[in-house]
Amino acid sequence: MADSSSSSVSIDSINSMIGASNTSRVSGLSSGIDVDSIVAKLMTAESQPLVQMQQNLQLTEWQRDDYRSMNTLLSSLQAVTQNMKLKGAYLSKAVTSSNSSVISATAGATAGNATYTLNNIKLATAAYNLSDGPITDTTLDPSKSIWQLNETGAFNNSVVWTPKTVTDESQVITTDTTTVSLKNTGIEASSVIGTGKLSIGGDSSYTVTTDQNEYNSGNDKVVLLDSETGKLTFKTAIPKDTEIKASYTYNTVEFTMQTTGTDGSTKNQKTFTFGSSTSLNTILSTLSQSTIGVNAFYDQTNKQVMMTRTETGDLNSGAAEIQFVNPDGIPVTNDFLTQTLKMSTSNETKGTDAEYTINGFGTPSKSHSNIVNFGGVVATLQGNSNEPVTLKVTNDTEAVYKSISDFVDKYNDTIKQINDKISEKRNRSYAPLTDAQKSSMKDSDITNWTDKAKSGMLSNDSILSSALSQLRMDLYSPLGGASDTKMDQLSEIGISTSADYLDNGKLVIDEDKLKEALSTNPQAVMELFTKTGDTSSEQGIMQRLNTSLKNTMDRIEAKAGNNSMVYSQYSMGKSIDDMNDRINTFKLRLQDIQTRYYNQFNAMESAIQQANSQASYLSQFTSS
Repeated sequence: MADSSSSSVSIDSINSMIGASNTSRVSGLSSGIDVDSIVAKLMTAESQPLVQMQQNLQLTEWQRDDYRSMNTLLSSLQAVTQNMKLKGAYLSKAVTSSNSSVISATAGATAGNATYTLNNIKLATAAYNLSDGPITDTTLDPSKSIWQLNETGAFNNSVVWTPKTVTDESQVITTDTTTVSLKNTGIEASSVIGTGKLSIGGDSSYTVTTDQNEYNSGNDKVVLLDSETGKLTFKTAIPKDTEIKASYTYNTVEFTMQTTGTDGSTKNQKTFTFGSSTSLNTILSTLSQSTIGVNAFYDQTNKQVMMTRTETGDLNSGAAEIQFVNPDGIPVTNDFLTQTLKMSTSNETKGTDAEYTINGFGTPSKSHSNIVNFGGVVATLQGNSNEPVTLKVTNDTEAVYKSISDFVDKYNDTIKQINDKISEKRNRSYAPLTDAQKSSMKDSDITNWTDKAKSGMLSNDSILSSALSQLRMDLYSPLGGASDTKMDQLSEIGISTSADYLDNGKLVIDEDKLKEALSTNPQAVMELFTKTGDTSSEQGIMQRLNTSLKNTMDRIEAKAGNNSMVYSQYSMGKSIDDMNDRINTFKLRLQDIQTRYYNQFNAMESAIQQANSQASYLSQFTSS
């Protein structure tokens, strides 16, 4: 048991409990009395009603939290029932293929039970294009920059550059430095070399060179340019806050591509621009990730670039689907793609449409895609075949059985947790612990004590008990107006109540009987669960359960609220708010009482001190 004796309670713990910070405390120097200890004991007795109020508040909050956890549990069950209200949950279809390596398929709820035979199956293919021969005479590292590849001769100096001009590019130096990088790379040396192209703090007399020897032999105003990186190197440091301006021309790689949309008429066009420091891999990766609709990569074995359409089919009626054009859509032969990478529209291998016949009827059906639809069936063509492939659509008994079985498991788990909660015994000998009590206990002892104190908060709760009764009634009542009176109750399709009374209404499935019902009359099973009606007796089981769960959750929320509600919006919240007001009022009263006690001891100490002073005076007077 937790020790609640006053002997272990300090005045500081009392002050913490009542929210006091008494500044009129006396030490008992005159009287020799331990005033704090005496006041602590007096206040322990005075504060017992406060302890009781705080314990009642804690119990109410625990009960509220338990209600909310029950609502979370019921909400989870309701989510399942709402899904099981839908007819689609009972109309699952299964498709079997006589050759799944050639065709696999699924079917929607609207698909009829049927058998389809597909003949003369040809896959759709995607258009692709290759470089017109190797793009290099040597080994090419596609991870290096275009500038490096061109300078080292990997591209046979065939890179087609698109120049860009910058006038008075400005930047302010943030620290003293001898190196500054221009904002672009691949600088055309001729556009910067000489004087007047670079201004340092307004001084345009600097000379730019790309020759290391000239830089080494020149004066302090000769600046070395690295054309590849755009870095400028100065002989003397440029002071912080100096403005640098530069006018120059730099090289980029720019090209435009155009592809045909899946509708056969839409033209997807995009212009790409890359700096000279960009690698070939990055350029091709950017193409692949763009909306242009191609996958591009460099084949190091054959030293060629390959581009493949992301969509299959003959999308452009015999014309090229990957086109190399200018922004006006006119074909070009002298940009980076066509000259450097040797891409050509004439090298394209056209995409082809998928073809097949269904049940040997009529001319072959065609599709740009290898995913085709017919009769509610979605078939994926996976291989060419001259042999027929049969697709058989049937009711997916296993899928429906699993849905019902999952619901039963969820229902059983829910009612078990509710029954456990309402049958839990209330341990009234274990009251919520005060802070003073916790201070003298181990953490494990506090946890064990609190678990016992929190038990039974919803013992025999009327809301939950009536909810369980209503759920059982919803499940077991016959369905009025059922189209098949032999399947108007759960027991008639193989779902019954456990014979063990300790299971408290747990549902049990006769697997064979339920699967037989699903096979012989799936419509009747669906109706039993999903039928709508004006009265409860005419509604399917899931309709009834959904209504009952909502009503129960509404009742609990009206009583215990939810995390987004304020106290005034639910009944227990109003009680908690009222308890807090009374606790705060009583704390103020206790603070006044404590102050009164200290004032009385102050008065006593003053009187003793005065008496001691008088006695000392008389003693001195008589001795003299």
